[in-house]
Amino acid sequence: MVVHAARHVLSGIATQFLLTSAELPHAPSFAGSLIFGLCIVTLYRGLSFCIWMGLLWVAPGLADGKLGRR
Repeated sequence: MVVHAARHVLSGIATQFLLTSAELPHAPSFAGSLIFGLCIVTLYRGLSFCIWMGLLWVAPGLADGKLGRR
């Protein structure tokens, strides 16, 4: 549960950083909301993938019970 919340927070912070770095205007618009949504979803999924790959690298027995018995 904590990892899930951390991914949300990190995705939001990284998205704000990227949008600020790109100097996008802060005026509410459909295009700005669309870019924000696409960016945060992509970062969230990327962080999820990295966390799963890290978990599999550190403890492969958690993913496959057969590997844990060896």
